[in-house]
Amino acid sequence: MEVSSLPGGREQEILSGSVWRCPSCCSELRHVAPVLECLGCAREFPMVSGIPDFRLTIPSFLDGPADMALARELAESSLSLEELVRTVYSRRLDWDRARVELRTRGVISARERLHDELGGWLKQVTRGETFLDLGCGGGMLMAAAADLRPDLTVMGLDASMTWLVVAQRYVRERGGDPILAAGMGEALPFADSSIPAVVSLDVIEHVDDPDMYLAEIDRVLQPGGRLALSTPNRFSLTAEPHVHVWGVGWLPQPLQAAWVRKRSGKSYDGTVLMSSFVLSRRLRRMTQLQFRIEVPRISPAHIAQFARTKGRIAVLFNTISQTSVFRPLFLLIAPFFQVVGWKRG
Repeated sequence: MEVSSLPGGREQEILSGSVWRCPSCCSELRHVAPVLECLGCAREFPMVSGIPDFRLTIPSFLDGPADMALARELAESSLSLEELVRTVYSRRLDWDRARVELRTRGVISARERLHDELGGWLKQVTRGETFLDLGCGGGMLMAAAADLRPDLTVMGLDASMTWLVVAQRYVRERGGDPILAAGMGEALPFADSSIPAVVSLDVIEHVDDPDMYLAEIDRVLQPGGRLALSTPNRFSLTAEPHVHVWGVGWLPQPLQAAWVRKRSGKSYDGTVLMSSFVLSRRLRRMTQLQFRIEVPRISPAHIAQFARTKGRIAVLFNTISQTSVFRPLFLLIAPFFQVVGWKRG
């Protein structure tokens, strides 16, 4: 890192050893307090609690100024982790107290559930020294990784600066030191072939341009780098998991939002589910990845919470869905998909 002076006495640090690159032109950055500045196109990127904001656009589901204001408020507060999460949810005017408490408990408890996933299907992707959690939200996966692998370098990118402030606290409380930034999946702030592994759980269905999102993951992955992503199935026989309405994916996409609004009164903006065929076609067209789409097993921890009959059905589902005979059928109708891929080197 080089340090020099600017007119007016301001110091600049040229971040030659930094992981970050300008999401617009991929040039290196320099720290000109209180922002990062691109050495190529001179764009400036503000920071909150040391977290740079690399968003070139703000997604439609997010109020950008409100997100930054709340992030700064939380960064300067002395609230506990649970209070931070509760504050974020309580700012949603259409949420009642019961829903706020339910979702708060979900974020706090998710870390332990994610231990099982890190020891299971995610193990082959996160086995190295570093991985990027793309769409990290409140940092639950990174916190779980910090529990299991104190030596692991965890990086997180999310569209919400507010949730990144929460993630920073969450991971630090578990002994980790996360590398975080606000950004969009369609314009990643990394150099080509610089990231060894990417995990992106339940994100692709929310991005504005899934093709560009996949192309950007492919661009930043190192040769031999690994990807794990999950997403709900459009043609699942279960209720749509975001709004808990049946039959959403079986309708033509232009009719889905109206159906959800009629059945639940909820908005369905910013969510587009895919079938396994569409997801597979996009991966082949936009990436150099070799990949496999899997039907996830229902975890023993979840089955233990089911009533006896439901638990037996879940065990039967785990057995049948993994067989070569029935796998194609379950790729059509299963609730979720898991994708594990590796970049040709």
